[in-house]
Amino acid sequence: MVRWSVVFAVLTAAALGGCSGASGDADANLLAQIAESEAQFRRFVEADADVDWLDEGVQSVVGELLRGYAAYANGHRNDSLSVAFLMRRADLLQGKGDAEGAVAQWIDIAEGFPKSASAPEAIFCVGFARESALRDTAGALEAYGELVKAYPQSPWAEQATLAAKWLSFDEKAIIRALDGE
Repeated sequence: MVRWSVVFAVLTAAALGGCSGASGDADANLLAQIAESEAQFRRFVEADADVDWLDEGVQSVVGELLRGYAAYANGHRNDSLSVAFLMRRADLLQGKGDAEGAVAQWIDIAEGFPKSASAPEAIFCVGFARESALRDTAGALEAYGELVKAYPQSPWAEQATLAAKWLSFDEKAIIRALDGE
């Protein structure tokens, strides 16, 4: 299993490699703040995998991460680290119960970075969140269909196809199949 700390260290080193001057110092400070907030959040998760999202400490750290990820992405549109931060941002929004905010973030990723390897995953996440958290079957099917159409060779397209089949199954046909008819 890949450790977040190793991945973050590599991504941070790559991002800082091109930083110089005052702008570079600001970038380095922002990345350091993000790294510290991620470390704090990781401690919450390691202490209890079922994070209490209502805890003031958790809310504070999550708020810092949400702001930090957005600030970095807004200032570095052409940086691949921006996409990774926006995906993490959407995951945090979903985790804290803001499914609509997460969906909006994933849509922004898919539309803003369509050639990114994360775009198909983002569209799948839109479908899954609409299906599971928002109980929007039509919206989920729309997202899954868009994913299959836009990225047919993606492994996420295969998952979307399966998810769409389960969303559109005929309950009576399944019961008949289970009864051996």
